[in-house]
Amino acid sequence: MIPSQTQGSLQDPRSLAVLTGDIVKSSRLSPPALDEAMEALQVGAKTFADWQRGAPGHFSRFRGDGWQCVAPSPALALRASLYLRACLRQLGREFETRISVGIGPGSLSSESEAPEHWNALDAASGAAFELSGRKLDEMARSRLLIISWRQRPGNAALIDGIFALTDEISRLWTPRQAQLLVETLSPGASPQEALAERRGVTQQTVAKHLRAGGDWALRLALEAVEGAA
Repeated sequence: MIPSQTQGSLQDPRSLAVLTGDIVKSSRLSPPALDEAMEALQVGAKTFADWQRGAPGHFSRFRGDGWQCVAPSPALALRASLYLRACLRQLGREFETRISVGIGPGSLSSESEAPEHWNALDAASGAAFELSGRKLDEMARSRLLIISWRQRPGNAALIDGIFALTDEISRLWTPRQAQLLVETLSPGASPQEALAERRGVTQQTVAKHLRAGGDWALRLALEAVEGAA
């Protein structure tokens, strides 16, 4: 189980988890394709409000190919990151994003907390927002997913290693695998049998695609990070 006594840990209720990202090789995408990518990320972030009661799920676009949102909670930061990558990759192999997760204190404006302004992050502030954006700019080219803290917990190296491994797995997803992972990465996801029935395929077909997408390893990684038994 992930220890939670250190401020800034994934279990710290006083912290926010802010995700800042940009579209990889966005100059190769047409303007409509880039807009489609941003819409996929925005729709994905909006579902975060259904993951955990009171979760913010706000999303903002900036600098053309850049974006920022707030995860449902620090503990769900890795799940939220993988979910957004799946939302994007299901559009095609050419769609990819870098993501920098920042854990620390932060606050949202009163407007951004209102349902009609769920995506307003212009007035948001705090270390989590600053850290997330700065680390994205500093991210090595070899990485697409990274996490950092205002105050590093004792198990930071372990969590960073898990992020690195899930980064490597998720960048290999096919669009078909990503389509299925969009559904299975959500907390309380339906069993494979129900998913197969909705898609009109066999459970074996669903299992085959999920297995090829590293679903079993991702589930273990998420359980470890989220502190599941």
